[in-house]
Amino acid sequence: MKPSCTGGLGAHEAVVVMKGATRPAVADVTDPAHPRTICTLTGSWQPQLVTQSAVSWWATENRGGAGQSVIVSLSLVTGGSVVVARWAGGGTLDGLSAWSPDLSSIAYVTSNSSAVSLHLLSGGGDRVVSSFGPVPGRGANPLEDDAFLGFSADGHYFALVQTFTGTGDHLQVLRTSDGSVVYSQANGTMAAWSTTGSKLFFRAVGSTAVKVWAPTGGATQAFAQAASWISPETDAGDDYIAYTVRDTAGIPHVWTYGHDGRAGGELPNVRSGAVFLNAETIFMLEEAPCGSNCGPGPATQPDGKTFTFSLATMTETASNIMWIYGAWPRLGQK
Repeated sequence: MKPSCTGGLGAHEAVVVMKGATRPAVADVTDPAHPRTICTLTGSWQPQLVTQSAVSWWATENRGGAGQSVIVSLSLVTGGSVVVARWAGGGTLDGLSAWSPDLSSIAYVTSNSSAVSLHLLSGGGDRVVSSFGPVPGRGANPLEDDAFLGFSADGHYFALVQTFTGTGDHLQVLRTSDGSVVYSQANGTMAAWSTTGSKLFFRAVGSTAVKVWAPTGGATQAFAQAASWISPETDAGDDYIAYTVRDTAGIPHVWTYGHDGRAGGELPNVRSGAVFLNAETIFMLEEAPCGSNCGPGPATQPDGKTFTFSLATMTETASNIMWIYGAWPRLGQK
């Protein structure tokens, strides 16, 4: 992957695919209605922003089969790239990765036909801190299956949540300093860290009770409202979480939960896939009935129309962004 950059760095950035484009780009989304392309990126990989001026991505020789896998970082300023980690992988969950806010550590998952392993790479070296059995062959349920790896905003903990391995607790919270497991849950799914500190929100497979884990007090119910939430996303600039809930007819709606329940609620229209572009703006996908084209999924699917929603003005605007791979600043960064 190589960058082709034409503009200066932005105060708020995102790796996006613009409508009509075939390659991802790094864009300044300070004004979400008018994203300004900073760099276009070659290659078909899915990069994530590590800092304001660097991205990283995973690549493998044989997706879904045995082969060499790597995680690579790329400077948007110099164009230079560095291989961060290399291993024999290619299986489901392979290459899932996350950087700590201060960049002192990276957690990543390796997967092959024998095992799934969680690694912690830091100044103390690269070590396996948790192991699972291999991923058995089966389909995925988008309403319940999840693959999430992320550090808390204070960088003291990181969590792996995945529902695919045949053995091992599907939610694990680990201490960044030594990789030890401090909390685990057999069937946890759909997790997101709090904006500050180290609270992890999640629910169990098949459950409508959202729970929150904290270093003191363990796991408790987060709020009273029943919510089989899907793909919760944290606002790195404000104390909000956005998520999708499908009603009894399978129709998706985006909700927000903020400031310990003092703010938030259901947003208008049939929307899903919420991602924060900046502290005040949520990117969302429109969904429409899919009829005979639904397959095994719900009765609505994204129709290609996308929108941004302003929490400041509570208004929605059509967007020329097709998809978002990630935004900066990340949790714990300013």
